[in-house]
Amino acid sequence: MSLTQEEGILLRSHAYSESSRVLRVLTPGRGVLPLMARGLRRKVGRGEGAVDTFDQVQIVYSFRPQRDLQTLTELHVLRSRQALGSDLLRFAGASLLAEMLLAHALEEGSPPLFLEVARSLDRLLDAESEQIAGVLISAGWRLLAYLGFAPELEACVRCGTGLDAVEGTVATPAAARTEEGILLRFSSLQGGLLCEECGHGSAGSRLGPGARDDLRRLLAGAPPTPLRGSPVHLSLLEAFALGHLAPRNAFRSVELLRAALDKGGG
Repeated sequence: MSLTQEEGILLRSHAYSESSRVLRVLTPGRGVLPLMARGLRRKVGRGEGAVDTFDQVQIVYSFRPQRDLQTLTELHVLRSRQALGSDLLRFAGASLLAEMLLAHALEEGSPPLFLEVARSLDRLLDAESEQIAGVLISAGWRLLAYLGFAPELEACVRCGTGLDAVEGTVATPAAARTEEGILLRFSSLQGGLLCEECGHGSAGSRLGPGARDDLRRLLAGAPPTPLRGSPVHLSLLEAFALGHLAPRNAFRSVELLRAALDKGGG
């Protein structure tokens, strides 16, 4: 047994007994770490309140490789993100990121991923109301990319044909065209955009040039403000994440996000 000190982000907490909780903490060194916290409210430090979900924390724990739950010995809040809970759209966006990480069951550390998640939560916290939808959907796509599931947007995911040239051509009878341009299929199952020929008869949403550009900006971390068609972008993200992370259940936070977007949050 060895004591380890590490920074972390609290993704989930649930009661284990009257005085104990089980925490799921994202760490740069060991990925998502399950911890048994006994008497957590007494351990957060004199003058500090209880730790909240999505807080940045400093943890000290005893590590035994053969154990499913490691034992927390100390916890201090480094950055409170309690304010995320006061806004449904912000909280649901942060919850979706946590669900995606927990679905992946990340068992290896990744400092770049940890920094990206921390920055995404801070962007959600600081975003203006008209920016929130774009920020949270961008964060979801970037998280997938850091986990190794970036969608292919520049070439047909099936045949490899570059899509820049396709956008300037005349649509074939098999393709659809609007005033905006050619609509291409986005296949969550196959991992990205399909050219006209490969997309004929395939399932998936049709995206025009404007939506494809918005998707590129979301993946690059520069979401447009406001994000046009944010419910559609949310559905694309959900389908892609479900297909590639394969969680046991659907993401519960998506329904909260849809409800918030329907009320004018994006």
